[in-house]
Amino acid sequence: MRHRGLAVSCAKRRSRCRSLADRRRDLGRGSTAPIGCRQAGRLVQTTRRGGGNARMTHGMSGAETAAGMTRRGFLTVGALGVSLGAVGAGWGPWPGAAVGAARADETAPLRFAVFTDTHANLEETARLENLARVFAAVEAEDPDFVLHCGDITDAGRESDFETYRSLIPAALWDRIRHVPGNHEIRWDITARERYERWFGPTSYSFDVGGVHFIALDPTQALQEPGLFSDDLAWIRDDLAAAGDAPTIMFLHFPLGDRNFYVNDADEFLRTIDPFPVRGIFAGHIHRNEITRFNGLTQVAAISSRLGPFYLRVTERRDATGRVLVVEQVTLGATDADPVVVDPLAEVPLDVAPGEDLGELDPKANSVRDALEVTARPGAAAVRAEAQVYPQGLFGTANAGAWTALEPRGRSWHGTLDAAALAAGTHRVQVRAFDESGAARYETATFERHPARSHAGDWEISVGGQLQGALAEAGGTVVAGSTSGRVVGVRADEPGRPRPAWTADLGPVHRGAAFSTDGRTVYVPSADHTLTALDARDGHVRWSVDLGRPVMSTPAVFDLGGADRIVVTAGNRLHNLDATGAILWRSEVPIQSAGRPACDGQRIYAGGGDGRGHAYDVATGAHLWSILTNTRVDTYRQLIYGPWDDWTQVLPTGAVLFSTVTDAIAVAPATGAELWRLAGGYLLAPGLVLDESNLLLATEWGLVELVDPATGAKRWSSQAVPRLVNTGPVRDERTGALWLVGTGGLVVRLDAASGAVTVVRQLFTANTFSRPVIVGDTLVVAAQDGVLRGIRI
Repeated sequence: MRHRGLAVSCAKRRSRCRSLADRRRDLGRGSTAPIGCRQAGRLVQTTRRGGGNARMTHGMSGAETAAGMTRRGFLTVGALGVSLGAVGAGWGPWPGAAVGAARADETAPLRFAVFTDTHANLEETARLENLARVFAAVEAEDPDFVLHCGDITDAGRESDFETYRSLIPAALWDRIRHVPGNHEIRWDITARERYERWFGPTSYSFDVGGVHFIALDPTQALQEPGLFSDDLAWIRDDLAAAGDAPTIMFLHFPLGDRNFYVNDADEFLRTIDPFPVRGIFAGHIHRNEITRFNGLTQVAAISSRLGPFYLRVTERRDATGRVLVVEQVTLGATDADPVVVDPLAEVPLDVAPGEDLGELDPKANSVRDALEVTARPGAAAVRAEAQVYPQGLFGTANAGAWTALEPRGRSWHGTLDAAALAAGTHRVQVRAFDESGAARYETATFERHPARSHAGDWEISVGGQLQGALAEAGGTVVAGSTSGRVVGVRADEPGRPRPAWTADLGPVHRGAAFSTDGRTVYVPSADHTLTALDARDGHVRWSVDLGRPVMSTPAVFDLGGADRIVVTAGNRLHNLDATGAILWRSEVPIQSAGRPACDGQRIYAGGGDGRGHAYDVATGAHLWSILTNTRVDTYRQLIYGPWDDWTQVLPTGAVLFSTVTDAIAVAPATGAELWRLAGGYLLAPGLVLDESNLLLATEWGLVELVDPATGAKRWSSQAVPRLVNTGPVRDERTGALWLVGTGGLVVRLDAASGAVTVVRQLFTANTFSRPVIVGDTLVVAAQDGVLRGIRI
């Protein structure tokens, strides 16, 4: 790949811009490295940085960068530039150095391989042997390059990456281009730093043999599903720069059809629609699945973890144009057994499947308990269908409940049952098929009974994703964004509130916490800092570097009349005083991303080793730990453990640790188990109502009132389809409980009986943020970067 000198803007909040050599030396310490290049005068690579939420675009002017801010954190990019000349083969110390380089014969047909979902894990010897055979076979084919569609490892641990790297033949390493899967990012509290140190950028593009390739990364730190969000602007600009070159994309999550793994896949399809995107390679579902929609062919590939499989892709040129022929290669049970090659799919590069379907232009009108849908596909349409977008689905596949539309002249019409829909904002999906089976998908939004909104409702656009729990004290609500923007809103003032102040820090993934007097708010950031802001005006009181991304919610306790702030950063538990001085630090095995608890004598935190831990509050000395699950390997102990738990001290003095399978109450002095309640309580923090009532909720939207002394259930109600890092809150005026599901459904529960009242579908984004109530207003934050207040 050819390179020319370019300017790289780099900045870390409140730190000076360092030289390229300094940043490269920092790679071994988890720092983010600058990367990128332009080829033939256009952008071909960008990277995410700043704790996994910044995308640095190299070669852009300051004005271009400001105009192109994304959810990956252009807000954190400073104006100071560092000159970057040609650097060796071009990609830095990562794999893929030969990808995009000039081939011996540029006119030769393309030959490349695809594998996905290798799930490297040091403890799975048999599967590692399988992967080694796959890699050796791919090397023997001598492809131009290899695409890896993510889930490289089981959990993105250092040992997993080391294991994966040890299996790759040296001659193949420089030809592999990777994208992360949810397994790299879901449990990664380094905020992508570890991934980038091993593999470089997570989103980028390159050109080979007259074809434009784009690596996409919609993964979200600490979360399961995907989201493109502001990255769509970069994708659009990159495609525009590629001109008429046919484009192939690769990412982890399959899109379209029955796939609901990325919440804004509809926006993604609208973004790429004007451009010649002809194919997508994906993984995640561990099986082959071929779909043709919106002018492209998508190949979701079988997992190489499951057996000796990979895909071989070769270019064929004939009278119809260029076509990528995709075959599945299955190695024999031993090296002496024959290799089986099965045809899988063809991806036309010069023809768009179903292009005569045209644009559907869907319209939806809510009338009483019905939804009237109209679409106008092209004359090639032989079938058209519609469904209400299943907003309650989250990171999964679903065949849907489609209703046939009937043609009337040039348009197609149908009526959907809307009786069960809450008032508020929804989406409708429409799809049409031609005779070949190629499809086109389009989505439109509609309002059901919009008159039910209240005059006191309000919205404030913050940008990025509002991912952490909201914090509130004295009527001031604080929300932090992955863009680095933090806002303080006086939600108790009459009228439509505005931010009382804003502060720009590093990317914020988890909630802030107020001091006990409400005058200071402590904000965790992926740029390794914990920052204390004045709650009145947002100015910085102090900021301390904790050495690692701070991807947990701080807990603040009054100990002897003085505040103590306890927070985890990676695998370190820190205890700070109100001035930011670190009183002690202790280790939490593997990692911790939840919120600690304290009873005045001990501090409790969930670890990535599957255990709940207790520490001496004065010294940080480790006192005891309890194993919360009986999984036999470290990966499953992590994912089935309390690594993301908001640990709680119950009114009885017992300590509650929660996992995806159980809530476990233990004795504070010894960790002895007192009671255990089966259920996935990890991702929905509990709420103590009074001395005798504890409210728990599962990630599947089941809310339960239990006795904190015994764990006995008083009532259980199915409230919403899904809860992730959010949970119920109580209106102190009325005693009513309020809950916002991950998909934006707002419900009210009666605390005495558990009776559920559906109130509103608030948005079509997702929320991973626990709301707050200020006066008569429920304040909710969402992944679309909007802070909302609704009158209750």
